[in-house]
Amino acid sequence: MLLVSWALMRLRSKTRNRKPLARPQEIIERNRQVRGMQGQLEELMVEVEALTRRFGVQLDAKARRLENLLAQADDRIEQLRELQGQPSLHQGEVDDEQNAASGNASVQQERTPPPAPIEEDPLAKSVYQLADSGMDAHAIAMQLNEHVGKVELILALRKAK
Repeated sequence: MLLVSWALMRLRSKTRNRKPLARPQEIIERNRQVRGMQGQLEELMVEVEALTRRFGVQLDAKARRLENLLAQADDRIEQLRELQGQPSLHQGEVDDEQNAASGNASVQQERTPPPAPIEEDPLAKSVYQLADSGMDAHAIAMQLNEHVGKVELILALRKAK
């Protein structure tokens, strides 16, 4: 008798712990929700792929533009180096040549004054001192709160002399 009552109690506890079976309408509704979420996720994945492609194209365009700008900067640096290597004409000689070319000796054309030598620039002096102490361009730029490219240009112009 004890064994039978124990078996009945155990059977009752198992039936209580079981989840009630879902009705067919609930199962169908859950399946619809899952399919709806799958559709939304697929749409989202398509949008993400399109966005990724668009960003890739934009990055490629910016990389090409940056390469072009770097090439232009290299050309300008080379032009500056070539100009530094050429002897400069005196102001009087330039005025005479300009007046002779224009055919009017009474017209004085103004010429912009030559740029100040780099040695007079306090930034250049600071860059030179720090470079002489063994710092690289990046560290100098960080310390002086300047762009690395500016520091590299100052150092490159110093080497060109």
